[in-house]
Amino acid sequence: MKLNPNCIRAILLTIEDTCDFDTPWEYDADDANSGFLSGYEHNEILYHIRQAEASGLIDVVHYYDFGTSVLVRDLTPQGHEFLANISTEPMWKKVLEKGTNASLPILIEIAKEVALKHFLG
Repeated sequence: MKLNPNCIRAILLTIEDTCDFDTPWEYDADDANSGFLSGYEHNEILYHIRQAEASGLIDVVHYYDFGTSVLVRDLTPQGHEFLANISTEPMWKKVLEKGTNASLPILIEIAKEVALKHFLG
């Protein structure tokens, strides 16, 4: 499957919106068309959860019932940093423009560069 950075961002936004110290994100196949995840297929979401985990953006991921449901403990510090750098639409658009067809590690680096230019002028 091809990497969809918008799906990664939607997953991170959902986790940030849901999780706190006592509350993990519980994704279920029936949630695929709700909130930030609307418009993404279940298999696409599962694939991108795995990519976010492999890239160190999310922490403690458990798959149940052959991927029908997934439990994610929270964002990692790197996940919080990446999301802070891409949380606004204008910033995200700049990252995507610079990183067309880039890998996730490259997008993370581009997001840092864009954020630094934005905040430091």
